[in-house]
Amino acid sequence: MLQRGIEFHQAGHGKEAAGLYQQILRLDGGHPAANHLFGLTQLQLGDPAAAIRHIAVALKAEPANPQYLANMGVALNSAGRNDEAVEVLKRAVAIQPASAEIYSNLGMANRALGRFDEAADAYGHAVELRPTEPAFHFRLASMLRQAGDHFAAEASYRKAIELRPGYAEAYDRLAFMLIDQGRAAEALEVLDRGLAVRPEEAPLHLQRARVLRADGQLKQAIAGFDRTLALRPTFGEAHLQRATTLRHRQRDIAVAAMEQVFRDEGLDALDRIYAGFGLGKALADLGDHFGSIAAFIEANRMQRQRVAFSLSDEIRVLQADVARFRNIDATALGNASSDSSPIFVVGLPRSGKSTLELSLGSHPAFAGAGELPTMGRLARELIREAGGRPLWELAAERFAALGRAYMAEANRLVPAGKRVIDTMPANYHYLGFIRLALPQARVIHCVRLSAEHRVAIFEKFLTGVGYEYSNDLGELRGYHAAYLQMMGDWHARFPGLIHKLDIGASAGDRRALIESMLQFCGAEWDDACLASVQSEPQQDDWSSDERAVNHSGHMAAWRQLHPELWT
Repeated sequence: MLQRGIEFHQAGHGKEAAGLYQQILRLDGGHPAANHLFGLTQLQLGDPAAAIRHIAVALKAEPANPQYLANMGVALNSAGRNDEAVEVLKRAVAIQPASAEIYSNLGMANRALGRFDEAADAYGHAVELRPTEPAFHFRLASMLRQAGDHFAAEASYRKAIELRPGYAEAYDRLAFMLIDQGRAAEALEVLDRGLAVRPEEAPLHLQRARVLRADGQLKQAIAGFDRTLALRPTFGEAHLQRATTLRHRQRDIAVAAMEQVFRDEGLDALDRIYAGFGLGKALADLGDHFGSIAAFIEANRMQRQRVAFSLSDEIRVLQADVARFRNIDATALGNASSDSSPIFVVGLPRSGKSTLELSLGSHPAFAGAGELPTMGRLARELIREAGGRPLWELAAERFAALGRAYMAEANRLVPAGKRVIDTMPANYHYLGFIRLALPQARVIHCVRLSAEHRVAIFEKFLTGVGYEYSNDLGELRGYHAAYLQMMGDWHARFPGLIHKLDIGASAGDRRALIESMLQFCGAEWDDACLASVQSEPQQDDWSSDERAVNHSGHMAAWRQLHPELWT
């Protein structure tokens, strides 16, 4: 009977197999194999709790069975019990170290916990054991990207595509990463190869439209987003991307389509959230500020339900970032370090970093490298290496090595002889490492008026790890205040390292703003820096007067509804 159940199971007839396994269990409730296999059928039917109960019975009889352990790990992970899943899967892989699948499952469990370095290590073992499996290369690439090693991630994405030329998700993620690195031409080549084999793949059309927008081809980008939505009308991200590429002058069918997706409770939550942010932007364009704010609040509420976040924990992280360097002799430990002088532009999202990068990048001495995750990755590696010891116990050469490693990666993204501009927002966590590893570096801290900044963050759909504070107004206020306190502590700890810059407040005298910035960076004046820049151009955009009137009305509506944002 067990063999017949297995045959049904392997043929994809899970319910029939489950019936046979249950017959065995009625005769022998402790049967290890039947419990294990019945548990698998329950997992496949979406009941991980039942799977855990039955696989636990199997493990009680055979606690060292690697297959039982491996599938228990999968079931625990599906139930959200990720810490337990990691421990069980570690036991499984210790017993059966030649199993690529167990390593892959261990990678999934670590990923769910946000342990991207550990996940990448597990996926790396899976790739070593089965190098011809494209899914393992793809998963490794995704974790390397999360861990901040974009060059290694790129190589793994390309390997996945080489092994499976029709791997749409690999084309999509590789292109997304290349776009964010400013490598639009390479992204376009990747997407065109992907569309040649998967011409109806909506995400690839979406990324292609993003490339066109980044290249300033706004009309063509809008046409690309429309093509995406023709293939998948409920694709929320396409609605949002289209909405942010043009100014809405009327409540047209595109706005109605976004609203329909946003209001449809039967659709995928993420599509609805994306559409909600797009709707909020469109309604703000149209002057329906209260409707816009309502859409943003609801979309953020839905997103907040999807993420785990503790404001108190995050505040402790910010405080620890500075405390780690409280008793360090920066001069002594920085003596061996590089004389390279990159520019780090830091600040919370929507603080003007991209605009600043464009202005500074117009100077012949500088070149933008985008948002590099490199410093964060190298700093985390050094912290792990220290193993709990104070950083002042490390040799000065170790910090110098970190600086060299950073420059080796950053220089690959800019023309030879140019000074690097790095706009990774999260670098504010690592200013102490920057000071010791690259003592000639300069840090420009972009700020805005608090209420304006909080609204701008709240109205931007920030995905990925590190932005969970942005979906609740109370948590956003708390994090923003703690962040400003941390930046004040950095200023006090390393005088002269950081230059605070409010682009909005200085807009009336742009030359003075740029001159002060260049002086801080040790660069001579160049008229190229006065060239007009716009980090987020839009089709059919407003005049400066129209923009000011709309913004004033929008902020007035926010102040009426949420005056606490001004405190």
